[in-house]
Amino acid sequence: MAELSEELANLPLYENWSGVFAFACHRSRDLVFPHHLHSEMEVVLVEKGEIALQSGEASCLMRPGDCAVIFPGQIHSYETQGPSSLLLALCPVEMSGDFRRVLLRQAPVSPLIRERELHRDVSYAMRGLREIYSQDGSLPAARAFVQLILARTLPCLELVDNTHRPPADLTTRIVEWVAEHYAGPVSLDILSEQLQVSKYQISRVFGEKLRTSLSDYVNQLRIDHARELLRGTEEDVLAVSRACGYENPRTFNREFKKLCGCTPREYRRKHTVCGRERQAASAAPEHEEG
Repeated sequence: MAELSEELANLPLYENWSGVFAFACHRSRDLVFPHHLHSEMEVVLVEKGEIALQSGEASCLMRPGDCAVIFPGQIHSYETQGPSSLLLALCPVEMSGDFRRVLLRQAPVSPLIRERELHRDVSYAMRGLREIYSQDGSLPAARAFVQLILARTLPCLELVDNTHRPPADLTTRIVEWVAEHYAGPVSLDILSEQLQVSKYQISRVFGEKLRTSLSDYVNQLRIDHARELLRGTEEDVLAVSRACGYENPRTFNREFKKLCGCTPREYRRKHTVCGRERQAASAAPEHEEG
């Protein structure tokens, strides 16, 4: 796999991700992502800036050097407070070795570990994971890094048993359904029919738990997917809009500009140029001074 751009679009973390590579680790800038969940473990290490993290009932503001470990199946969201940069790793539980049982049977009261409590091995392992992922390197080495991260972070977390947790609540059911169907028609009527609950209950979940509206939530997921396609593929803008659930290109352009501050074409042009400039800079020979 070719060296990844620093501006690589976020993986579609709101889906139960499964791809060619057994894990993903990349640098994300100015991360904003609505409530989502997936079957993989997620580790975030803040490099600069501040990022508001909500995981379950826990809310916190992450600062440089802070780390968060999101267990599988935990609903969480991110919102950058100004410019930020972080390393984000998404790893199947199969990579966790002897820690697999903990990941599946317990959950942290809060996923946050402050910089002062974090062992330096964690930042070393995160950088190692990113290097392996960007160069299509050794999967056994990646597993070793994942297990090192868990060995250094789990003792810092207050864990509670979740083996007797009740069936998925309505919030989880809504997030899971929308994650799988956001590219198609989504409405209160459709959700009500599919989940067999009233529209009032669904609206209440969005207002009280997710703190957004259904339309804004779906648009955020669609536009995040569109950014990934615009950066990572050569599909034309019309094809991208349709792949993300927009039948009307004008609606796509309007929603994209509202969330990203520019049109889809401007976004692609900007990030394509930036990516080429970085690749050229990294390929340029270094000259010794003196």
